[in-house]
Amino acid sequence: MDALVEQIRQFFAGLFEGGEQVNFPAPARIVDAMDPVAWTLVALLGAALVVGIVFSLSTRRSFLRPDEPEATPDVTLARLKQDPERLPPVAIVSRLGADATLELLEYGDQIANREWRYRWGRVREELLGLLAQQNAFGPTYALARYYRSVDAQEPDTLRIRRTALIHKLGQPRRLEPEPGGAPAELRIRCHPAEVHGDLGFDGPVLWLLPDEPAPVPTSPVIEMEPIEFRTLQDCELRVHIRRSPMVGGGFRLHMARRRGQWVVVDEEIDWVS
Repeated sequence: MDALVEQIRQFFAGLFEGGEQVNFPAPARIVDAMDPVAWTLVALLGAALVVGIVFSLSTRRSFLRPDEPEATPDVTLARLKQDPERLPPVAIVSRLGADATLELLEYGDQIANREWRYRWGRVREELLGLLAQQNAFGPTYALARYYRSVDAQEPDTLRIRRTALIHKLGQPRRLEPEPGGAPAELRIRCHPAEVHGDLGFDGPVLWLLPDEPAPVPTSPVIEMEPIEFRTLQDCELRVHIRRSPMVGGGFRLHMARRRGQWVVVDEEIDWVS
């Protein structure tokens, strides 16, 4: 070991002091001069080099490759259209963004397959809640487009009722008819001064005053109570959905006006039977 150190010292001394040229020791002389301590140091250096290469390769492979399902929003969206439960709703919103999430919501509402709708229902509910929690222009406007309430010139009451209808039934705004084929009916109890208009419901619509008697339903029915405005920026609306005389549910929707658009920010269940 001492001989090896001396040769290395002479080599560098010749380089920096301008003396006679010193040739680098031959590999055989270096091997002969090495003792167990030197071999141990070489082994440790080799092990460190191997570990560094392995960690470098594993770190590079941990990043998403272009052909992986979650690599790009377009590929992620395509995979979610095949299986809406592929990712948790929080990951869907963070990876897709508001516009692509809106596309997924619109796509999911058009699928009639029962198995799809069973899996889609929970995902859809959480996606709408996550978008409603973000008080920014992108998520708010995406929700307004989903609820079809972007026309600021339309009366607020129509926009609020359409928002509630889509929130509960999806964009088709359709409730399954009774087994005999009678279509579902929408009944709206409203203030006398409230403007009537088209809500896009797939079935007959009946506008009633708050105390006006209604005929006995002969098919599934959706009932909307008068809108309760807390302020000009937020309100409540109760919706009752009766799929049969024995099966139904009541819901209280809390809505807020954000950046000129109405969105559902909270929902409570009044009763279920």
